Amino acid sequence: MPVVDDNKGYRSPELPSYQLTIAGLNIPQVAIANKRVRKPKNLPFTESPLFTNTNYEMTATGAPIISATQAYLKHPDWSEYSNGCLYFQKPFGKGRYIEFYILHKQEHQPQYISDCAEHKILEQYGVMAARLHAVFATYAALQAEPWKQPFVLQGSELIKTLKVYKSKKLTKSQRLKAIADLAFVVGTLGAVIHWYEGELNLCIKERCLLWMVSVQEYSQPNLFGNPDELCEVIIRVQPGLWTYNFLNYQGEQSKTALYQYGFIPKQVFDLDPHRHKLASSLVLYIIQNSRAHKSGIYTINSLLSNVLPSSQIEQAVSDYRYGWRLKETLEEALLILRDKVGIKIEFDNETYPMWLRPLWAMPDEVSSLSAQERNQQLLGTKRLPDNYIQNFLLPAKLILKMPVRIQRHLSKFETHKSDAAKGTSQRQTKKHNTRNTANTPKLAKTHSQAPGKPEIVELAEIKELTGAILRQLRSAKCMSQRDIARAIGMSQSWVRDIENEGKDQLIPQKYAVKLKFVLGIV
Repeated sequence: MPVVDDNKGYRSPELPSYQLTIAGLNIPQVAIANKRVRKPKNLPFTESPLFTNTNYEMTATGAPIISATQAYLKHPDWSEYSNGCLYFQKPFGKGRYIEFYILHKQEHQPQYISDCAEHKILEQYGVMAARLHAVFATYAALQAEPWKQPFVLQGSELIKTLKVYKSKKLTKSQRLKAIADLAFVVGTLGAVIHWYEGELNLCIKERCLLWMVSVQEYSQPNLFGNPDELCEVIIRVQPGLWTYNFLNYQGEQSKTALYQYGFIPKQVFDLDPHRHKLASSLVLYIIQNSRAHKSGIYTINSLLSNVLPSSQIEQAVSDYRYGWRLKETLEEALLILRDKVGIKIEFDNETYPMWLRPLWAMPDEVSSLSAQERNQQLLGTKRLPDNYIQNFLLPAKLILKMPVRIQRHLSKFETHKSDAAKGTSQRQTKKHNTRNTANTPKLAKTHSQAPGKPEIVELAEIKELTGAILRQLRSAKCMSQRDIARAIGMSQSWVRDIENEGKDQLIPQKYAVKLKFVLGIV
């Protein structure tokens, strides 16, 4: 018999009017993934971040480095050799030149880069690519034989070094994706080098990629096992074969190659490349050109023509208003170089008259006047001369001097190299095969672990080791944290903690003795 309503008022479930409803069944079920991004495990060993213990690092400054920076900065000046295919040529005189090409059709390149037009790549990444190129040049200079030794970088640390992609609108995954894209772009730059160095009897004709870049992306899977947010990017960089001819210490000693270097301050990468694009461009050119251009004397035209497209300079000459805006932008950039990077700026009294200088370089009693009063007092007329951009500003000279500490370090390094070269010459004369360690009064005495790399540690005498001193000595000898760890029977993380967290603390004596032995400290 069917069940009917009982005396308590419950309806029988067999009646047709009865319906059982459960709240929420009509709502689409959405999987809630865990958004917490964990640090990936078993990452490959990566290089230590730059500027960990010092505010400047050694960097490569050879002709391929300088001209590649200009190629990135002057993208409108690239020429077309066939439909959509571009090249940029930088002459160096005496029949020497370097040509650059964008090689973005390689199999290992991502599809979105392979499909992008060359001029779009240069336009979009320009100054950002030049900055990452400078970072790669700095890591390459820390290696004894960079043409043999790739270096591996961590994407999250690169973002911190370059001070980029800091917008709160970007997630960590988006920032890592952006730095991976940027690294791929820098890895597309190929060079054709024609170089002759008479004193060395060196003739170079080679084609190579400046940097061979590969990227590993680490992501955390969501609940369905599909890739979710990027949690780290590992960038492997193999310097091109150009380093054998332009960043070869052993080769320079034997008069078969060049070894061209400089020092780059941390403040270079503190500049915002978007808000202060001209300052960011100028400082890269000045730093990379400082060793070859020891006098530091530049005309405004030579500075601007090496970092700006020629069309912008031509427009400044022909368009009065554009020229005035460019002058103001230049003056702001020079002020940033002085105040934020520490470059000393001196104006030539003959070619750079007071009325032409920026307000911050004028006496207070003059700079406080209105423009017309100032011109009247300095020029005798309220108006600036006709064509003053072309006739006065561009030929004007100024002297740019590197920060004092970098000048001092370059000088000591040059002395060290000179002593090493003399030692090599004496050994060849005496046919003596023993290894010579060049000593300068303020350099720590060490035995080379990596052949052909001079030590650059400014230490009078090492009695006690701290984490900071350990890192300097290790870098000077081109030893990795892993090399040190294996030599003393500890883990790589132990060495990393000593250098970073304990950089100001004394290393216990029982470990210090082993470390000094491994580092060859007398």
